[in-house]
Amino acid sequence: MERFKDVLKASNLKSTHQRLAILDSIDQFGHIDIDTLFDVIIRKYPTMSKATLYRNINDLINFHILEEVKLPHQKQQYEIKKVPHIHLLCSKCGSVEDIFIDTKPLLEAIS
Repeated sequence: MERFKDVLKASNLKSTHQRLAILDSIDQFGHIDIDTLFDVIIRKYPTMSKATLYRNINDLINFHILEEVKLPHQKQQYEIKKVPHIHLLCSKCGSVEDIFIDTKPLLEAIS
């Protein structure tokens, strides 16, 4: 939770309970759609509206803290912004995994 407070502070965003809960939940799931996220958040903050969730998600995307992940035949999902990576989508269960590729050797080979 502390690292998220630092990230928000560095972006000049207030460190609200709602934002921290959103970031913590997304971090726990890795990739999560808005409906599942709302179900998780509403247990902790029953008065939070979906409009508040959407507004905070948009702010966190605009400040490059979150990324929107668009997947074929699925609801868009959200993840904490990381180093560049690709997504592996399981065609059987629909789970999403991050794949990190070290491009340095590839770039050196073509230079």
